[in-house]
Amino acid sequence: MIKINHTDFRTVQKRSNSSANREPERTVRLYGEWGSGDLISKNEFFRSSRGSVFLYAMMISFFAVIIGYIITIKMDTLTQNLDLQNYDSKLHSNLTEKADLAMGYDIFLNTNGSGFTDTVKCPDLVTMSGTLDGGTLENISTVPFYNNVSFVCSGSTSDGNLLLSYDSMGTVFTTGSYLWSTLSFQPIGGTGSRTGTFSDGSGTLISFTATGVFSGLDLDRDSDNFQASSIGVILYPNGLSDDDDLARRTLYGYIKKNTWWYNSFAMNTPIRMYIAGNPLNIASYAITAGNTQTGYLRLDIDNPYNIKIVEFDTSRFESIKELRTLIGNTASFGTGGIGWLMSDLSLGGSKNGAKVFDLKNKDYALFLSFSGNLTNTWVDFLKYKITMENENGSGVYFVPLDDSGNGIIKYLGTDIIIDRDNDYRYKQFEVVRENTSPLPFNNGCFFGIFFGSGCSAY
Repeated sequence: MIKINHTDFRTVQKRSNSSANREPERTVRLYGEWGSGDLISKNEFFRSSRGSVFLYAMMISFFAVIIGYIITIKMDTLTQNLDLQNYDSKLHSNLTEKADLAMGYDIFLNTNGSGFTDTVKCPDLVTMSGTLDGGTLENISTVPFYNNVSFVCSGSTSDGNLLLSYDSMGTVFTTGSYLWSTLSFQPIGGTGSRTGTFSDGSGTLISFTATGVFSGLDLDRDSDNFQASSIGVILYPNGLSDDDDLARRTLYGYIKKNTWWYNSFAMNTPIRMYIAGNPLNIASYAITAGNTQTGYLRLDIDNPYNIKIVEFDTSRFESIKELRTLIGNTASFGTGGIGWLMSDLSLGGSKNGAKVFDLKNKDYALFLSFSGNLTNTWVDFLKYKITMENENGSGVYFVPLDDSGNGIIKYLGTDIIIDRDNDYRYKQFEVVRENTSPLPFNNGCFFGIFFGSGCSAY
């Protein structure tokens, strides 16, 4: 009989009465009722397996981290490359846009009949009234206009445009045009009062005072020579000068509504040298930027704006071409305006207390941006005009234009942007084009109308 212990195992031998019939010994392993021995064996297996799985998981995690790190590095590199491409594209676009405006204005001034905006005086007060229908009396001003044929003075009433024309010699006003009606002024010749009645249906009466006789107008436009003086024997009356060099002393520009900081003005050593290299920058009433330490900036801007002025380390830029900030100021204003840039970046009526720019020795950048509010939700562009003077009231050649070549015009373009890390990135190169083809602008007030506060300011 075999006895089985239910709590552990033991060895049991089966014996026979006959040694010849003895069966070989064998071992029988008997397990407890609850299989505790089997569970121990299984637990040992699972413990060893769990260690292997953990090690395997650790290896996978390690490689995943390494792969993730590599992907992150590559993504950062890709992002940086895309940023660089975007920055480069933006710089190039801004720079060529500035070049187009500066060169276009320069060509315009030298295809408009020389300095007529300076030499032709137009009546400040012209009275218009309806004599037949009792129309309302209007007092309007007029401004110079060249229609590619002759000089006229142009003004507008609530009903239409008025043109006052000189005679063929450019000496006196002889005719007027209004609402498809033309009249001859009385008296003919000389200075003083001019009157006439248009046959426009309302019998509009016009009267004004002729302010002078001009015998030296450049009617053949032969003084459009990119210089501040006329040619030949013709002199400008009353000490007035030609406007051919005005583009080298004036900056016009615009900023799109959703654009952040836009570099509107810059000064550094390459710009100073470029301006000094133009042999036409020699007018007695103006000075080159590299020859003045007391420059004053006048800003004309048409809508609410933000402004930032930065001074860069000149030696750093000259040695390694890096824009390192020395000082900078920022301000915001709820309306546009016109005036001298003051120390607190507001606009003032005089130079007293105005910010002084050492254009000879220091590097600067001026940034503007659109400060939109409920009063200008319909406006898409912020428009501005920049001019400069020194402490003596002389104008400053601060625009890097070179129009001294025969048939070509060049511009040293510069643009600076502020990247997402608030670092300054820049691009600077020369743009060249022909200066013989006039732009499709024939109104002397074109730039005044579309930039700054309006034509009347200029």
